Amino acid sequence: MEETRTGWTPSPVFSSMPHSMGRGSREDIVWEALERVNGKPTPTMGAMQAAMGNESQIRLVHDVIRAYLDAHGLRDLADLNARVGGAA
Repeated sequence: MEETRTGWTPSPVFSSMPHSMGRGSREDIVWEALERVNGKPTPTMGAMQAAMGNESQIRLVHDVIRAYLDAHGLRDLADLNARVGGAA
């Protein structure tokens, strides 16, 4: 998947193993799920391939965020931002 965050670069200090096991990996999962809520397409892959990587976790986080937005009548994160900004 192509990285879409601005200003983000992989840390040269940490190897991929600590990143994949720690906070960095969880941040990547949440970030990707948020981008998908805003319309980024989901990659095409089989169920087994998705289950073996972060894809299943990304889909779970996406589903939770989507359910939250739906429960509050919000289309996407821009609607959430407008509602929060309008309340201030």
